Amino acid sequence: MKKLAWIFIAAVLFVSFQIKPAEAAYLPEYDKYVEVSYDQAKQIADLLGMKDIPLGEQTAKTSFDVQEKTIAKIEKIIGKEIDHYYIWLTVNGVPVLGIDPPHPVF
Repeated sequence: MKKLAWIFIAAVLFVSFQIKPAEAAYLPEYDKYVEVSYDQAKQIADLLGMKDIPLGEQTAKTSFDVQEKTIAKIEKIIGKEIDHYYIWLTVNGVPVLGIDPPHPVF
């Protein structure tokens, strides 16, 4: 019985060291920054349904926040974490729009 208890304790300790805490699914180290003109950024934003919305740093932050909330909802529904990164469109070095490119998940 003592031997069984020690084996159980050892197994619990082994498993507890193997389980990692949840890591953020957003992988900023893979972000891409693409320098574009304002007109090009505006055309892309229009394609994404952001017609008549001026682009700037606040738009970049808002686009990031909206997509992060959407991804969180998707992760909750499917019960899996989705690794993702962003393509940041920049004008004169300033991010004006964040785009999370779609990736098929199999």
